[in-house]
Amino acid sequence: MGDREGRPTLITIFPPMPVIHADIETFEQIVINGSAEKAIAVAFEASPALEKLASELKFTIAKLDPEDPNNQQLAAYLRLSAISDIRIFKNRQIIANINGALPEAELRKLILPFFLSEEESLLLNAEENLNLGQASTAIKTLQKLFEKNASNKKVCYLLAKAKVMTGKKEEAKTLLQTIKEGDDFYNESKSLLELTEFYEDTKPPYDKAYKLASQNKYKEALDSFLDLIENKQDKEGKAKKAMITLFSVLGPKHELTWEYRAKLNRLIYI
Repeated sequence: MGDREGRPTLITIFPPMPVIHADIETFEQIVINGSAEKAIAVAFEASPALEKLASELKFTIAKLDPEDPNNQQLAAYLRLSAISDIRIFKNRQIIANINGALPEAELRKLILPFFLSEEESLLLNAEENLNLGQASTAIKTLQKLFEKNASNKKVCYLLAKAKVMTGKKEEAKTLLQTIKEGDDFYNESKSLLELTEFYEDTKPPYDKAYKLASQNKYKEALDSFLDLIENKQDKEGKAKKAMITLFSVLGPKHELTWEYRAKLNRLIYI
């Protein structure tokens, strides 16, 4: 393709717009047909949280004007009874009804699965299984994902974490050592590698706490490390370092991280 002088024509490809205004005349083209390629969210109102998710996950929000009387037919069809209601379309049909007034974290959790690839969805489920302590279930999925794409550092890290939780320390260490400085998940991998060393440090007064940590009894281990600090037995500072390592391994959103980081801070700063 070119202009009259034979020069190539430059074609600019624009990224999908997060919000597109739809009405009764354009609904079929924008939403029904559009959802055949990728899921689309439909709503009267595109909240900041919803727009943020749309930008991050690269999906479109079809926004309906609630003041347009013609859109009342669409609202009835979609059963949109509140300004905050969201409908998810995929493959030309409604697949989910979501309350858009939920806090951002909850909204994200509900919306995320509809806009992930199959691989991303499997990874998310495996990560949730790990957070629930179901390492044996997670490891099967993670192993398949790793065999498919060994260069994915998140998969590598989570597989190593699952192996630590199932007592396969040496296999975990081999995986973690492939994640180099500058790679994604390097800091998390470094902390997990330190966790595997808990097996090797059995000297009093740390032996009980380290043993609990190596058995993945994280709550009991954190309690034990906290006791050492509170009773002025952490002269080498290993208990504090071990707790910080466990926080990193558990992740910032884990309830144990929130609970014991607060307890540790109270001991240190009060």
